[in-house]
Amino acid sequence: MTIENSLDAGQRFGRIVDRQPLGSGPHRVTATYFVRDDVSGETYGFDYSDIVTEGFRTIILGERVRFEIDPSTQLAHFVIRLDLPEVDEFYR
Repeated sequence: MTIENSLDAGQRFGRIVDRQPLGSGPHRVTATYFVRDDVSGETYGFDYSDIVTEGFRTIILGERVRFEIDPSTQLAHFVIRLDLPEVDEFYR
């Protein structure tokens, strides 16, 4: 297996680098996000439905995430937030 092929499989880590307000969804009103892979430097797009979380599916620019790449689309999926705020922060 080459290094390039090994990068295609498994989890990756990166940071959210951009958010476009209009994107997918039935009315094209949900955001499209972009994550830059820490190892390869490649940037991958994904939409809010790819965020794995309880509650609201949102991510902040600069936030660290773990994700996988869908080999059929070359888009990020199974995006998990790593910098979750404390619950008390939501109720101040």
